[in-house]
Amino acid sequence: MSQLTTMERVGLYGGGALILIGTVGMGLLEIIAGAPHPVSGEGQVVHETLISLSARSYTILLGLLLLAAYGITNLATKPPEDTSI
Repeated sequence: MSQLTTMERVGLYGGGALILIGTVGMGLLEIIAGAPHPVSGEGQVVHETLISLSARSYTILLGLLLLAAYGITNLATKPPEDTSI
């Protein structure tokens, strides 16, 4: 197996870290902080978050974009190792 370059490390580790921070990290922070979920007069749950949902979404999206950029550049720049297919 070949060694990873710096750009490959940024794509793989950075993308994976952003996805984990956006899902697990921010989710645990919401649980630990005890974000309230009061019920309105009509019975609807009013979801008040510590971290906005758009910030979580953009963090996860940025991680997915980094992983996609790594995959596309890896596919475009490296020839396949097994050419017998």
